[in-house]
Amino acid sequence: MKKGWLVWLAVPALLLGCSQSNDYDTTTLDRTSLEMRAGDVQTVYVTSGNPDKVVWRSANEFVATVDRGQIKALRIGSTRVWANSAAVAVTVKGRYDLYDEPMTGLRWGMTREELVAKLGFPDGVVGNVLTYNMESATTSFLSYEFDADMRLTGASVSVSKGFSDELEAFLGERYLQITSEGRPDQQYIDALTVTDASVVVTRASYDDLYWLVTYRDITSYAWQ
Repeated sequence: MKKGWLVWLAVPALLLGCSQSNDYDTTTLDRTSLEMRAGDVQTVYVTSGNPDKVVWRSANEFVATVDRGQIKALRIGSTRVWANSAAVAVTVKGRYDLYDEPMTGLRWGMTREELVAKLGFPDGVVGNVLTYNMESATTSFLSYEFDADMRLTGASVSVSKGFSDELEAFLGERYLQITSEGRPDQQYIDALTVTDASVVVTRASYDDLYWLVTYRDITSYAWQ
């Protein structure tokens, strides 16, 4: 008699497990891809499955977060937003294109000869720093710093203080600010934590007219 009761008790539990599995595997959404701008908020809707049993998550919360289908675009990049087993490919683009970042097409640790081969001969050389003049209302120069072994460890760009608001927005939609607003300089990283970051970006005053935005490989950065 007891065995019969155990069988009957096991059946509802088995059916409940199947229901939960079906909720997970049969969830579908109203779209499979989404393009957004940093700062945008858009909502993705469940079209099949039980909306009350959907677990939402973003694969890369540096780029975008999600709360019950409401996706908030934070920074430039791509991620996948999951609703149980269904996913939306999310691409976040920027609103500001203030300047070409100095490490575009380059890599940390490259030699000075390799950099010159890519960018051409510099306009100035002071010690281990190469400088390239810029003909732009936004920027006045690029510079690249090398260590004692002539390996690239830092890159800087000067940005006119007339574009201060745009610069703040430009950096904010690409990096996470990790210093308080009250500091004269600002530091940013390219991840949600220092442990996961590969680059540190510092914005500091260069003179009365320009900011200096410096990019450094995080492994060679001296924290202050």
